[in-house]
Amino acid sequence: MDANTRTTPPREQQALALFERHVAAFTSGNLDAVLNDFGEHAVVITPDGVFEGPEQIRALYGGLLAEFGTIDRGDSPGLTLDALHVRHDMIFITWHAESMHKVFPFGTDTFLCKGDRFERQTIAFSTPHPRQGTVG
Repeated sequence: MDANTRTTPPREQQALALFERHVAAFTSGNLDAVLNDFGEHAVVITPDGVFEGPEQIRALYGGLLAEFGTIDRGDSPGLTLDALHVRHDMIFITWHAESMHKVFPFGTDTFLCKGDRFERQTIAFSTPHPRQGTVG
């Protein structure tokens, strides 16, 4: 069977629904909804370090939401998904984004899901540069 025509298994459907909920929470600037997507013992690894548990993940995503503002409201141009692949309980994405002050030419995340929560996430991105007309 061609990889593009296979039937999506229920576990992958659940992972995709979780990811879509996560993106909606992020673009609406809803920190509590973003955090609700993570399990109690979740770990997020970024170029800046390892964030473990609700308090550290709150600090990480609080900073990200401060950088991007409420995308749905137009605070920043936001996030564009360039690739999305789901297999079993794993999600892989590539993206590019513009926050209120920076351009991120390339980024990638991997999520590991357990039920309806993320247990692991990795985030990596190329060095951002200032948006035209902004400082910082």
